[in-house]
Amino acid sequence: MIRIAGRGAIYGEVWYEEQLPRDSGVDIALYRQREAPVEGARVVPFLSIVTDLSVDDEAIVGRFGKDCRYKIRRADARDGLSMECITEPGPRLADFRAFYDAFASAKSIWLSDGRWLAAACDAGQLVLTSASRDGEVVAWHAYLISGKAAWLQYTASSFRNRDSDHRALVGRANRWLHWREMLRFKEMGITRYDWGGLFEDETVPGNAGINNFKRDFGGREVRTYDCTLPVTVRGRVWLALRDAWRARKRQPPAMPLQESPR
Repeated sequence: MIRIAGRGAIYGEVWYEEQLPRDSGVDIALYRQREAPVEGARVVPFLSIVTDLSVDDEAIVGRFGKDCRYKIRRADARDGLSMECITEPGPRLADFRAFYDAFASAKSIWLSDGRWLAAACDAGQLVLTSASRDGEVVAWHAYLISGKAAWLQYTASSFRNRDSDHRALVGRANRWLHWREMLRFKEMGITRYDWGGLFEDETVPGNAGINNFKRDFGGREVRTYDCTLPVTVRGRVWLALRDAWRARKRQPPAMPLQESPR
């Protein structure tokens, strides 16, 4: 379980079919990627894509698209890449966050969640990986590990403001790193490689490209559920207050009062 202290309550995050410990000491349970909704919980459906690692290596790579296989083979044979898989990532969190946040800032997306990363690390459920060439890291990935499943939480690449050859190299390195992670996770006994979600709306610029990148690895699309369930009175009260605050933020601002005539 990943334990996170929020503003007004303590959250306990459990993934897939993991169960909340009886003595968890949390106020709100967050059930991530459940196969079926949790009774009594607030439920959000979620679309993702999963690669099955229980089959042999040739069967896994055989499902990749032709272009994907070519780029991985070229990266393996000619790009001189090296992979680092960090299963005790505490000392490297700062390196990862600096790289990811620079990437996120350039793309105008959310920065990394430092509290979540630290909590996942403390729970022993965080794995970081990187691909490097000539000592320069060109890609970082972060995974949540739960039982026999690996969930892709973050991915970042260093291609901004670089020439086309470098950008092509980074694209190959990113695919190569995913493949190498699959092999490493298989060695760790992991059978489910979860790509961390698919965009449902592909009309938004960029969404279709990201989805197609993931689909090129030949996974199976799955529908799961994220569920939020208060387990204490404090948790119920905090969720009600949070909902009221969010609803108020969505309302249009009130008209400003006019100054009294003088």
